[in-house]
Amino acid sequence: MIDGSGEPIVESDIIYQDDLVCILKPEVKKGIIVWTHFKQPAEMDSLCKLGLKTGKQLQSEGIYFGRSKIHPYIFFRAPYYSKDIDYTSVETEIISSYGENQIGTEPRVFIRVDPDRTFVFSSEIRIINPNDIKKSKKSMSNYLKIINENAKIYETLIPLTKTQKQPVYNLFSSKIIPLSYHGIYYNKLEYPLNNYPIERNSEILVSIPHLTPNYFVLCMP
Repeated sequence: MIDGSGEPIVESDIIYQDDLVCILKPEVKKGIIVWTHFKQPAEMDSLCKLGLKTGKQLQSEGIYFGRSKIHPYIFFRAPYYSKDIDYTSVETEIISSYGENQIGTEPRVFIRVDPDRTFVFSSEIRIINPNDIKKSKKSMSNYLKIINENAKIYETLIPLTKTQKQPVYNLFSSKIIPLSYHGIYYNKLEYPLNNYPIERNSEILVSIPHLTPNYFVLCMP
């Protein structure tokens, strides 16, 4: 992955790396910015100042946060689009990957990752069959190639009423599969097929127990 001027990502650009994610320093104009939504507790100082914690970390500190399922990760949303990144500003970078109106709509934290060393998973699997989550693992670079090809296929299905095909997604491969509309109902698709757009339902897993503000490119409270 290179930046707008063609410079490659180097080790000095990295602030954190494990088997699932490679986070870049916020000020480095390289890689791809991704975001996570958070809920601001009314009785606490801004999480933009305090940072974010995994459910597992909150549980270990005896903090109740209204979730029955405790995860060791903070879940960041994978990009919606596979486009060249406009590095003019943080906002243009975010728009390149997610479209307009992604800043200020709700509390979000944005970090910067290396797509070649960061992995993406299908978030619907975590709901349906969490034991299969690793079957959907792919590098973000590969994921971006897949959703780019998906977008081309999707365009051939418009309008759906004319083509009589519906877009269905394989939760393991993330690839779109056009199926005949007749006799197929969304709620009867066989796993791992799913009707939810994969580019809106894919995620990055960050296992840092306490993601402090020095990781943040941007935080909107």
